[in-house]
Amino acid sequence: MKTIKSITVIHSASRNYKEALDLCIGSAKSEDVVIKNVLPVNEKDIDKVIGKKESDLILVIGGDGTMIRTIANLIDHEIPLLGINIGRLGFLTDLNVDSISKVLPEVFSGNYQSEDRPSLNIQVDDSESLIGINEVVFHSGTVAKMLNFSIYQEDILISKHKSDGVIVSSATGSSGYFFSGGGPIIYPTEEVFAILPMFSQSSSSNPLILPNKKKLKIKLKNSVKASIVVDGREDFEVYQGSEIIISKNESSYSLIHPHGYDYFEACRTKLSWGQPLINLDD
Repeated sequence: MKTIKSITVIHSASRNYKEALDLCIGSAKSEDVVIKNVLPVNEKDIDKVIGKKESDLILVIGGDGTMIRTIANLIDHEIPLLGINIGRLGFLTDLNVDSISKVLPEVFSGNYQSEDRPSLNIQVDDSESLIGINEVVFHSGTVAKMLNFSIYQEDILISKHKSDGVIVSSATGSSGYFFSGGGPIIYPTEEVFAILPMFSQSSSSNPLILPNKKKLKIKLKNSVKASIVVDGREDFEVYQGSEIIISKNESSYSLIHPHGYDYFEACRTKLSWGQPLINLDD
C-alpha cells in the first residue's frame, strides 16, 4: 500500500485527547511524516481550512461521533481516515491509546488495509441536501405517537405504514441505531439501503434491504408534525405532504485499518454479536 508522508489530525472537542495527540505527533515525527493540521472537529469551516487531497491520511481522535462528523465534513476531500478511540464503544475507530506507538509507524510505512464505504444523501422537499454516514431516522418526535407514511423506490410504492417512524441506514450504520432496533448487521462496503420500521402497527413490518442505485422517497400522509434526524445530529421538522428523498451520495469515503483488521471480530467484541451464552470451547 501507499506510504503515508503527511497527515492531518482531527480531535474531539469535548474529550481529553491530549495523550493520544502527543503519541500521534511523536509517531509522525519519528517516521518523518509531515503534520499538516491539528484541528478540533468543531473547527469553523473545517472543509475550507483543509485542502482537497492536502494530506495522505486524516487521523481522527475521539469516538464514533467525532469520526462520523469528520467523515461528513470532509467526504469530498478524497483523504482516507483512521480512527483512534478515546470514547466508549468506538466501532469506527480501530486504534486505542495504548496501540498508537506500535501501530501508527506500521501504517505510515504502508502496512495497512483500505476500504471504500458508501454514504447517504438526504433532501427534504426543496431544502439543501445533507450527508448521512450511518442513518436517517424519520419519527413522530413524541413517544407512542404514530405516523401514517408511505415509502417508494423512485415512484414505485414499496409499502404503507402506521408506525412511530422508520430508520433508513447505510451498510455502515447497520451496526448502530439500526442494529439496536432489531435490524441485521450488513457488511459495511455493501451498496444498499436498509429500511426498518419503528414500532409498527403491523406484525409483518420486517426490515427490508434494497440496492442503493435507485432513490427512496418517504411521504408523510397525516397532518401531524414529524422530524428527521441524520446521524443523531441534524434534526428537522417535516409536515403533511413533505417528501424525504434518500439517495446514494456521489462521494464515498475510505477508511484505513491496521494490518490484520477483522470486521467480524469487531462485531463480536464491541457488539457481542454471535457470542454464545455458554463457552462452546469447553
